[in-house]
Amino acid sequence: MASPKKQIKIKFLNGLSFQLGVKEILSYVTPYYDFIDSEDPDFIIFGPYGNSLPEKSDKYVRIGYFCENVVPDFSICEWGFGMPREEDIKNPRYKKIQWHNLDPNDLVKVNADIDEVINSKTKFCNFLYGHKVPYREAFFKALSKYKKVDAPGKSMNNMPSIDDIYTGDIWSRKRQFLKPYKFTISFENNSYPGYQTEKIYDAMLEWSIPIYCGDPYIYNLFNTKSFINGFDYLNPNYGGLIKSIEKYSQMNFVDFRPGVYKTIPHHIVRKIKTLSRELKMTLEFNGLNYKKLVDRVVEIDENESLYREMLLQPWFANNQIPAQTSAVERWKEIFG
Repeated sequence: MASPKKQIKIKFLNGLSFQLGVKEILSYVTPYYDFIDSEDPDFIIFGPYGNSLPEKSDKYVRIGYFCENVVPDFSICEWGFGMPREEDIKNPRYKKIQWHNLDPNDLVKVNADIDEVINSKTKFCNFLYGHKVPYREAFFKALSKYKKVDAPGKSMNNMPSIDDIYTGDIWSRKRQFLKPYKFTISFENNSYPGYQTEKIYDAMLEWSIPIYCGDPYIYNLFNTKSFINGFDYLNPNYGGLIKSIEKYSQMNFVDFRPGVYKTIPHHIVRKIKTLSRELKMTLEFNGLNYKKLVDRVVEIDENESLYREMLLQPWFANNQIPAQTSAVERWKEIFG
């Protein structure tokens, strides 16, 4: 007879709800624990969206879930999860967020009919973004000189919104849209070590080859023969100046909350950091010269053998999920 699961009284704050929190953050450990939504919790998990932060108390343990590209703030939590790499944060109570609201098993390629996949790809490439990011838009413009790139979002918009075409929740609509495309421009809003998001995962789920730029260490997670890794073609400059700009322009938790910290000095710091990140991207990618990257996309688009070969590659090396990406043991350490 199986042992009863341990009950955990928990509360979610600051942009995180109990229902979505359990589904998107704690689903991997629900076989071990029963989570109870409580106003008298033993654990509080808070997100980065606002200022509803728990005060330090002996009654509960605070867990910061910094699911944005910010430096985790350990002055306000006992445990932290975030986007940067663990070797860069250097805190034994920190764990990198890897699979937020995603089962990585869905990225393991099993018995796929490649001919069926190829026949389903009736469109060239898409660019689905709401925020205008200069280095990302520069690549869109460069690739668009070869063929039209469909852009239904607010950034570089050239077609109707997907909300007018598809049904379901926001992620379902997005994936329906991606499905017929050979390629997806999967650029993060910044290039930063460890920072990768659904922008690459969603394309992979729909067998739309990502044209990726974001985490320079993406090769530690995915097989770069399975997608177009921008870093392989942009010859990035990652010298001392670039690293310094990257370090000092990275957002902290104060920068990320303009609705709370809204004095003129705070505004000035945010503006300087934004401009510094844009400068860093331009310097890092040699004046945003995308010729080699565009040439690689064109080469694969015009050569079905190369395209097929890339589709046959597993997303993960050896088609196996990297073991170090699991947070199960960390949650067990926290909850006991």
